[in-house]
Amino acid sequence: MKSKIIVGIMSITLMASAMCACGGAVKPSAVSGLEYSDGILSYAEVAGAEGYNVSFTHRGEVVYEDKTEDTAIDVASLGLEGNITLKISAYAGKNQGPEVEYAFTVLSTFGEVIIEAEDNLYNFGTGKDQSNFRNNSLAHKGAYVGGIDDAGQGVYINYLCPVAGTFDFDAYYCMDEVGGFNTAHNDVYVNGVYQARLDFTELTGWGGDKFDAAKTTAQITLNKGWNTVSVMKKGDASDNWGGFAELDYFVIKGNGASYNADDLLEYGERPAAYRLEAEMGSPRKKNPQNNLYECKNPAILSDGAFKYSNDFLMGNIESNYDGVEWHFNSPVKAKYRVKIAYAAGEFEGSKKAAPTFMVTQEQVAMFRNADFEDLEKATFKNLPYTGWNNVTVADGYVEIVLEKGKNFIYCLKLDSADSGIFQIDYADLIFVEEVE
Repeated sequence: MKSKIIVGIMSITLMASAMCACGGAVKPSAVSGLEYSDGILSYAEVAGAEGYNVSFTHRGEVVYEDKTEDTAIDVASLGLEGNITLKISAYAGKNQGPEVEYAFTVLSTFGEVIIEAEDNLYNFGTGKDQSNFRNNSLAHKGAYVGGIDDAGQGVYINYLCPVAGTFDFDAYYCMDEVGGFNTAHNDVYVNGVYQARLDFTELTGWGGDKFDAAKTTAQITLNKGWNTVSVMKKGDASDNWGGFAELDYFVIKGNGASYNADDLLEYGERPAAYRLEAEMGSPRKKNPQNNLYECKNPAILSDGAFKYSNDFLMGNIESNYDGVEWHFNSPVKAKYRVKIAYAAGEFEGSKKAAPTFMVTQEQVAMFRNADFEDLEKATFKNLPYTGWNNVTVADGYVEIVLEKGKNFIYCLKLDSADSGIFQIDYADLIFVEEVE
């Protein structure tokens, strides 16, 4: 929705007061004939009035007020939307007529919606092996997302759609030939389910001082209300493993439908949960050959027996500090409840899974001896065995506090928590309350 601000754009110079024959000011009568149509609010002229006091409120908040001599107001130019109440009275000199209320609805139009790739990146780049934020003054809004190199990597969008339907979804990208591959593609998932494919065919170059994004289009179907849209690489050696593209921004092509913005209030100011897909984060994996922590841990793809949200599962979480890191921007400082979808198999000598969540505002680098022990921890204790690749949502939850703005969220296997081996499908962040 548009910001609600009180402005004065109808400043006028009032004419001299209309006087009656005896020299006294006339007390105006009530304004009548109020009508709203095609963005214009009009009303009948009040005899003897010098002008009109107008005040518009939305959900009990004054969003515009002024004085005017006119008997028509271009409401559309004021940026108002939703269910509006007007309070209006005529005045002459110091005399003011009765205040009249008039309720009407300003409909909005579902047009083009621009979404920046870099604003929807849960994987913030702990190394070259995953997608990352890149600045370039020639890119749209000055940044883009590159390094979408491995299956399961990409961007993840939370979008509040005003109307249900199927819409064109444009992706602006850059790419060049790599290893003999001169095309590539990403797949689009909506609400965790595959929907469409974006084909990248124009060799624009990788950007630099010649950043010139090309456009490709697919169609996606959205529900009215909150939707999640993932644009991700799903290719493998038999598909487009060697083809890469970098993402600048997206455009949802609205169908021009009219809607009441206040009808979206029932869906809330935020999604019911922010879903952190494991494959969309930065994997953290100890390399047993050199004992270095790396961000190389290919995700497991859904098959005929097992299905995962967004079709990917993060496995191989076996050593101390293995797991996943997400970069998440919280709109406010708040407490969140965390639910986890996981899998864990039982074997001789195994321990039950105990995934631990930690939050910091500074990224923990991939050191040989990375240390998370000083961070506050929230641990799921002794989760039941499910069988490998057989995902279930854990009973219960843990709570974490996120600062307003940048946060790095870690879900790791910690030896200090006596955790066994596990796999992560996703974690859901559920807003609880703002905190000071």
